[in-house]
Amino acid sequence: MNINCEMARDLLPMYKDKCLSPSSEAALRDHLESCPACRRYLHEYKARQKDDVLIPPGDFADISRRLRRHRTVTEIAVGAAVAVLAAYAVYKTLKQGDHS
Repeated sequence: MNINCEMARDLLPMYKDKCLSPSSEAALRDHLESCPACRRYLHEYKARQKDDVLIPPGDFADISRRLRRHRTVTEIAVGAAVAVLAAYAVYKTLKQGDHS
């Protein structure tokens, strides 16, 4: 099976995770042997993947704290919106009762 550069690049994530069928892996390997551009792309792809997973220690606590703070702010905002809507509904109900 012959594959082009676009197909090869689409297969790289599955190749990295070792999820390709034997025939697809062989086709990708053949393509990589004959295509310097895709070999370079694979090298850059692997480097990006390494950068994506390197998280300095302590960042999880900071992220968790920010998420809790964001959730608290969101809960307060939703509560305030519900209170305003309830007050408006009461106001409209009372105002309609005055016209009856």
